[in-house]
Amino acid sequence: MLDKLLGKIKEDNKKNPDVEKYFGKGKEYVENQNFQPAIESFKRCIEEDPEEAKAYVGLCIAYSGVMDLGTAREYYEKLKDLDPFLAAQFANTPTGSLLTEDEDTSV
Repeated sequence: MLDKLLGKIKEDNKKNPDVEKYFGKGKEYVENQNFQPAIESFKRCIEEDPEEAKAYVGLCIAYSGVMDLGTAREYYEKLKDLDPFLAAQFANTPTGSLLTEDEDTSV
């Protein structure tokens, strides 16, 4: 599921291998619909690298999974600041559309 939402984003962070470790764990948790541990993993990923945009996508998905759309929207706003192109791609997914109902997502 997360692979489809993230498209073909490569999982190769040469700067810090912990970023990929935490992202990989978060992705696995999301795929198993185990959202609370996914949230923790994606947050750790962001602690390691606050500009890791794909972790914000993961947080949007995980918080949507626990029906906390307010927090998911907050992370989506951060994603838009970090990577507007990825945010626009995410907005065109079913989960992304939940978070962007009231805004124009055309690029």
